Amino acid sequence: MHKRLLLPFFILLTSVCLGQADKRMEALNQKKKLCETIIATSTGKSETFDELIKTGEDGLKLTKPGDHQFRFFFNQSIGVGYYYKQNFNEAKNHFELAVSESVAAGFIEQSLKPLGNLVFIYHYLGMRDKADNAAQKLKQIAESTDTLKTKGDIYYNLGMYNLQQKFYYGIALNNFLKSIALSKAFADTTHIIKKKLDQGAKLAMVAEIYLYLKQPEKALQYLDEARPTLGLSVIYDVGAYGKFVRTYSQLNDQKNALKYYNKLHEAAGKTPGKWSELVSSNLEMANLALKHKDFKQAKTFIDKADKQAKLGTNNDMIVSAVSILYGDYYMQLDNILTAEKYYKMAEYGSMHFNKEQYADLLQKLTDAEMKVGKAADAASYFKKYITIADSLNQRKISLNLAEMEAVFQNGMKQKQIGSLNKENNIKSLQLKQEITTRWMLVGLATLLLIALTAIYLNYRNKQKANMLLDQKNGELDTLNAQLTGANQTKAKLFSIISHDLRSPISQLFTFLKLQQVTPDAITPDQKDLHQKKLMQSSSDLLETMEDLLLWSKSQMDNFELDIDNIDINDLFNEATLMVKGQAADKQLEIKKGDIGFLQLKSDQNLLVIILRNLLQNAINNAYTNTVIILTAGKTVNGKFYLSVTNQADVIPIERIEELINTVNIKSKSSGYGLLIVKELLQKLNANLNISSTAEGTIMQIVFA
Repeated sequence: MHKRLLLPFFILLTSVCLGQADKRMEALNQKKKLCETIIATSTGKSETFDELIKTGEDGLKLTKPGDHQFRFFFNQSIGVGYYYKQNFNEAKNHFELAVSESVAAGFIEQSLKPLGNLVFIYHYLGMRDKADNAAQKLKQIAESTDTLKTKGDIYYNLGMYNLQQKFYYGIALNNFLKSIALSKAFADTTHIIKKKLDQGAKLAMVAEIYLYLKQPEKALQYLDEARPTLGLSVIYDVGAYGKFVRTYSQLNDQKNALKYYNKLHEAAGKTPGKWSELVSSNLEMANLALKHKDFKQAKTFIDKADKQAKLGTNNDMIVSAVSILYGDYYMQLDNILTAEKYYKMAEYGSMHFNKEQYADLLQKLTDAEMKVGKAADAASYFKKYITIADSLNQRKISLNLAEMEAVFQNGMKQKQIGSLNKENNIKSLQLKQEITTRWMLVGLATLLLIALTAIYLNYRNKQKANMLLDQKNGELDTLNAQLTGANQTKAKLFSIISHDLRSPISQLFTFLKLQQVTPDAITPDQKDLHQKKLMQSSSDLLETMEDLLLWSKSQMDNFELDIDNIDINDLFNEATLMVKGQAADKQLEIKKGDIGFLQLKSDQNLLVIILRNLLQNAINNAYTNTVIILTAGKTVNGKFYLSVTNQADVIPIERIEELINTVNIKSKSSGYGLLIVKELLQKLNANLNISSTAEGTIMQIVFA
């Protein structure tokens, strides 16, 4: 009797539970659909992302621990909301939860979106190891399958990762272009705003790379391609207009730079917030004003950048960039002490958040300290600069080696796959042959045809394998040649530094040590005299280091000349300025002779270094109380030339040929000077001619 009464009760209870479960699932699906709608129709307004975060949080509250798919989706949605509000710490937490839930549910492909977002966030927050691990997971998934629908997003996130590493511009560009190609067809036809914005963002990142590479024309090409997406989202517009400002700044186009600067601030004003682009755009405009010596306008933009930078949180890196530009501004006004103060204010943020910026800052501090007569402080900053520069170079080398290893490992995997495919082909062939054997009675002609077909296929496969092997061997030979060239450049640089810089540095150290240990042993007049020589020697040493750095940059594959119209008189004046002291010590006078042309189209930085080295060589070998003459003209063949003439011992023809053709370095004679001259002249498509008679020795630069 009791059992009969309990049975209906259990049936009723089960129905109630099932009904509640159905209502919960219905509510979860409604929240999910609402999140999808918000994301698909988002125009970048802050209120939209607030709504997305709240809807995702409400959905999470309805889930149970086992609802991995829903928990993944809502955490991903919340993460997207915080990401676009630039609250990266909260975004990181929810993207990590989304990855965990997708892994727990076994949804590998779904984990790719939050994993890609984490690559960027980890790098931005300084979590380099986590960024590397996340990127490595993305690579492994991308390389292990060809069926992923989101492969375009994977390549985009890998491109962002490579771009943040600052050394992999070629790899980043390749990944972005792959992503654009994979998603272009869908982006061109879809009505989903977010998909169009994603494609625009990818085009903008290609432009970003070309801006890093100082190729603004290419950057403008991709920004123009992304123009149709402008006006769809405030966030996208702010970022895109910022890149337009940087592009026209590099093109030295003040009019268009100001045009997009105004558009950027108009867009940002629609959604007030702590936009980093407001700071960077003001800094770009300030730099552009400094180039044109418009100091009043430059100060206005720097002040605006400073005000905006101090509104944000975790802004030490941005504030330090503003301080550096203040320093540059005051340096150009020759207010060295104020410039020094701002440079020092920028030390903390640069040192902790941007090593490349810190390295540049140390160079500026070295220059400032030298100009105010603080040689010891200048030496300290220069030592720090060398340490940071070496660290950055080592980081670059490590990243390149890691990437080479990854490429090698991927190649090995591809070979293994090829080997397995070949084995499968052989087994399939054997199976065909067995089947053919069983049907031998069908006819000898059929069996012979199958055998010939199998032989042909095998031969063709071997040909393909041999061609692939030859191609890989050729690529390996190219890499080996590049490595050999890099090693030769490094050996040259170390040889130059060890021979030509050790002696002046030792002299500086000896005099400073003498002042420290026995300051009373030197009279005030002697101290003033030595102090002037010390300043001149320090200035010469710093200039020598700049020459070496420029020469080492010229050995890089991506080195580009800065070709412009050069005033010959200004060129001679600049080249003569640094060596006047050396000439005076030998009672030499440097004069300008005949100037057959007033302007020359070339790279002024390289020409100043070349002429200065030739002048130093002429001073070292000239008779005392004579004149060194600088001339410019045209040869009988109509080629432009610049020449340096001194009064010195006649140089034998054999010695001249040795100087022109040798690649060895002798520190007691020309040191690194003649080596740098010849290599830099090659960059300028020019040659060095030397002639020597009793009337004088002429060193002539002839342009092709």
